[in-house]
Amino acid sequence: SFTLETSKLGVFRLAKDRLQRLELISELSNRGYSNTEISNFLNLNRIRTIRTNQPYSPKLIWLSLKKYRDRLARFRRDKILSIKERLEVGFLKNYS
Repeated sequence: SFTLETSKLGVFRLAKDRLQRLELISELSNRGYSNTEISNFLNLNRIRTIRTNQPYSPKLIWLSLKKYRDRLARFRRDKILSIKERLEVGFLKNYS
């Protein structure tokens, strides 16, 4: 038996379009785009926020990135706390 500590139970699935948008924002950030440049890119391409249908602001990009990175970190935080192994030895009777 083993004991596992996880924080995945508090992680919910995201809708496909929401996840794609977060991956796009993350990819642009990883390529060196600033929050202002990312918000300008999304707004120029008429990509609006999913829930409120508003234009993106640099502050919203920053918060979205922070929450997305925290979410990804929760997936990597699992720890095995203990492992218990047991060995049993027995004798078999030889029936002839």
